[in-house]
Amino acid sequence: MKLRSILFFSCLASLFLSCSDYEKYVIQKPSINQIKIVGNKKINSEDIRTNITGLKESNTRFLSIRLNSYLQSKRLKKDSLQKRQSFLRFFRKTPALLNLNEIELTSKSLAKFYRSKGFLKNKISFAIDSSKAQTNTFDVTYFIQEGVESEFTKKDSLQINNPVLEEKIKVYLNNESLIHPLKSLELDVIKQEKEHLANHLKNQGYFYFSPEAIGILINDLKDTTLEKISLIYKIPDFKANQQNNVYDRLFRYGPIDFRENAYVDEVNGGSIDAISTSSRQLKNIVSIKENDLYSADKLNYSLQNIYETDQFKSVSIQFDTSSTKIYPRIELIRNDKFNLSSELGGSSFRGIPGPFLTNSLKIRRVFTDLDYLELSGRLGFEAQAGFINTDVTRKNLDVSLGATANFPTLFLPTQFKARLGEYYGAKTQMGVGYDYIDRPEYNRTNFKVFQRYIWRKSAYTFYQLSLVDLNVLNTNYPSTNTSQLFQTYLDELRIKGNNLYRSFNPSFVSSINLSYIHRSFLPSNSLVEGKSITIGVESGGTSLNFLPEKKIKFVENLLGNSQNMQFYRYLRFNFDYRKYQFIGLKKKSQIAYKFIGGLAYAYGAENGYELPYEKNFFIGGPSSLRAWKPRRLGPGGYQAGSNLIEQPGSVLLESSIEYRFKMFKFLGEMNGAFFIDAGNIWSLTDIPDESGRFKFDSFLNQIAVGTGFGLRWDFNYFLLRLDLATKAINPANPIHKKWVLSETSFSSGENPIEFNIGIGYPF
Repeated sequence: MKLRSILFFSCLASLFLSCSDYEKYVIQKPSINQIKIVGNKKINSEDIRTNITGLKESNTRFLSIRLNSYLQSKRLKKDSLQKRQSFLRFFRKTPALLNLNEIELTSKSLAKFYRSKGFLKNKISFAIDSSKAQTNTFDVTYFIQEGVESEFTKKDSLQINNPVLEEKIKVYLNNESLIHPLKSLELDVIKQEKEHLANHLKNQGYFYFSPEAIGILINDLKDTTLEKISLIYKIPDFKANQQNNVYDRLFRYGPIDFRENAYVDEVNGGSIDAISTSSRQLKNIVSIKENDLYSADKLNYSLQNIYETDQFKSVSIQFDTSSTKIYPRIELIRNDKFNLSSELGGSSFRGIPGPFLTNSLKIRRVFTDLDYLELSGRLGFEAQAGFINTDVTRKNLDVSLGATANFPTLFLPTQFKARLGEYYGAKTQMGVGYDYIDRPEYNRTNFKVFQRYIWRKSAYTFYQLSLVDLNVLNTNYPSTNTSQLFQTYLDELRIKGNNLYRSFNPSFVSSINLSYIHRSFLPSNSLVEGKSITIGVESGGTSLNFLPEKKIKFVENLLGNSQNMQFYRYLRFNFDYRKYQFIGLKKKSQIAYKFIGGLAYAYGAENGYELPYEKNFFIGGPSSLRAWKPRRLGPGGYQAGSNLIEQPGSVLLESSIEYRFKMFKFLGEMNGAFFIDAGNIWSLTDIPDESGRFKFDSFLNQIAVGTGFGLRWDFNYFLLRLDLATKAINPANPIHKKWVLSETSFSSGENPIEFNIGIGYPF
């Protein structure tokens, strides 16, 4: 895009240079040709130009200042004559005129900017180069002497006229202050410190406390060089028009008044009628209680709890204050009791259409005042390739039914909830589900019962605990040749060490699992900076350990199947760490990194120490190692005979690093990325091919590495992604032939390029 612009304006410049009136044109007013910045070492020029108004554009133009000025004058003449010259309308930017007052003002702004960054004794000067005076253009140069960068010492003093308040601020400064010793002085940090301290005190009962009450001054007596900065915390420090005599008064909550606002139609004249409600459930989900000290955070958590019940269209709060108490009045407008949504869509596979219908019904206030019941169903009749003959396409019936009850509380013992500390967004879910798949090879059913506890410790930290997660799976095979071939295929995989066959045996899978998620950013469709951590722990078949035969008899007889029911006992752990960091002078590029690890161990001898198939780890695909097909890499150095076979493992190591950058605009943002993916899976148990078993002395030599280039077409509301990936190190090859990058090709061969298409970023 930039090249096209340069070529366009170069051609346009040649056209005007050939005009006779341009040869005679002289810039009428003294103008700035360019602005230079000299002497800065610790703050780069890009940051300076971005933050100083007079330097933001610095006379940016496509062409020389004389030609730019000439085109500007031509445009102004055409505009004054009410004539439209569309190609001239591009040149609206007027070259900056030489103005000594503005230059001096920019110099002062530059000095102020440096002081805000901790260079308290900086010196700024400027010079105007008159060597081009004959052309009426001048260069302006700003000379910067940064001086010594000041640091915080934390040897601060307090001037506070309330002894109780002073003690609380001392505790804050020791434990929660944003200012740390030996950190560079920044005035923005001091501003953030005021807001953080004010919020800290508002959470301890000081309802009227505000940042305006805090004065944080630089103590220039302890160190006159201002290299080591001590601060003076002065409270109160109101300006004359900001006086507040109750800033240091403690307030407690009075009784909370809940009011439901309803629209009342009085003979075509509507009004809002506020009805007081004394819902016990509402009082239980709010964090604020009568006679508690006022807390801004607890108040916000309470409002979020009410919103997340999904019972109210709007939630607002008003305060009445009297003496040392505040009386909250929470006003609510209820949602409709029923909410029905339906989606009719379709897919196409090899030219064969596959319609599907999805319906969901939400019913509020079924059992209590604040619960809701979700009923969902999906019916699909879609085309898929056959398992054996992949060239044959068949229609498959897919039916899913589910019901989930949601309650805005944790149904846990009070003592256990007390150990959780402060939390919000609590929810208990209980539900059942039924899935049915009808394919020519088999008919498969899955009946599930589940329960979940969900809560948040902050806007960035989430927990989910499930004490009940039961799945009863069964597969029936029709008496057809296709079905018989499929069963033979599963048996061949079993002999090779692949346990896919277990997914089609009658199974009872139960587990208890806990997951923890923390991220330092809110999810967004655009690039963000921060990190996230996800940890999951799962124990399968825990209750079976207390049974003599490690199985449940009535479940075993439930399906009436001639095959033995599989009962699984296992432990599973997974870890996911991701980090995103902007780089470059303009902070428009990003380095994204992820590391994923997992370990699963089956200890049930009754099933040959095998995991349920779905509890294995898999690697490869558009959001994993992109140079391999989905779920086809590994285990270890195992060489699969066919790309049709998924490769499960019980040990997972995976990592990716990706450099993301902007390219050009075309119906959105077209961005690019270079990436390197690495990792593999292994088995912990004995398998026919020992190269797939995890061993400490050999696993590093079995790490697969892929690399490639990607395009991301960002339309703001969604992102379309194309990644081209190639293998660099193939662990399935012999030691002296693992490096395969040089054999990359677009056609089939030893190392063909994999094309991955997806929605959203890969991680």
